[in-house]
Amino acid sequence: MFGRDQENRRRPRSGTVLEARLRSDAGGGGGTGGSASRSGRWLLRTAVILVLGASAAAGGWWVRENWVHRIPSLAIREVVVEVDGVLSPDEVRRLAGVPKGRNILSVDLPSLRDRLQNHPRIASARIVAEFPGTLLIGIRERLPLVAVEPLSRNGLQARYLLDETGHLLLPLEPSSAPAEAVEAEAALPVLLGHDPRRPTARADTLRALDFVRAYEAAAPGSLPEIRSVSIAEPGVLVVATADGTEVTFTAGDYALQLQRWGDILRQLTALAEPRTIRSLDLSVRQNSPIRWNEPSEPAATKDPDAPGRAPRPRPKRQPRRSHA
Repeated sequence: MFGRDQENRRRPRSGTVLEARLRSDAGGGGGTGGSASRSGRWLLRTAVILVLGASAAAGGWWVRENWVHRIPSLAIREVVVEVDGVLSPDEVRRLAGVPKGRNILSVDLPSLRDRLQNHPRIASARIVAEFPGTLLIGIRERLPLVAVEPLSRNGLQARYLLDETGHLLLPLEPSSAPAEAVEAEAALPVLLGHDPRRPTARADTLRALDFVRAYEAAAPGSLPEIRSVSIAEPGVLVVATADGTEVTFTAGDYALQLQRWGDILRQLTALAEPRTIRSLDLSVRQNSPIRWNEPSEPAATKDPDAPGRAPRPRPKRQPRRSHA
């Protein structure tokens, strides 16, 4: 009896284990089938979405090319150009390459702006589509402040210009630019001591450009004409004027130093026997050192372009608007 009961207790166990294994196998097969079904549905939905998207894109392209871009009222009838420098409106229109009659919606405005800004004389360009048929192009040109005249390897003298950001510009060609603009650029002060290999070359150059901007902002005729600005000596600017005066400025506070220079000149003019300055060191804030010319020197060495004559022309912004 004992042995039979033990044997009977084993049988249900073995049957239960077998049944559990069968159920486990059946459940695993069902899971794989469900996963495959879900993957198929996902692929089908993705394909449908792609087809619908491609159809919508193709339809939009067809509508744009065959209907919107052919609407007569959206044809460009006028190209308005605003410039503030030496470039002519006609030259800007040629650079833009947008003919009249073209649909205004077909113009890629960002690409047109980038193409214009690749011109070395253009600092920024603004493109506006004014519906229904006007394209507005606004150009801000680079304004040269100083000239640099380095020697080439073969000893030839070169000349190029720098704008207020230090951007390099080539001088205007007399055959393709107004005579007054060419004359104004020829009269720019020369930047001396510019050495690109020096670690502080760019910082020194930007300080010199800041000085020239402050000088140009001073009252016209209140200061002598400057011929050169030297950055050869670290921390200071040495300015040579048309009448042979040499003035030293410290970096920064240029407006204040220029005002002090003007005050000294006005005080000298008020004297019964005016004296002329050979050198002035404005980098010394109190009691700036002054060296005087000998009484017999001014008449013999005075430059014909010294103060008292009309100031030399300078490149300046002249806003112009042209409709075509």
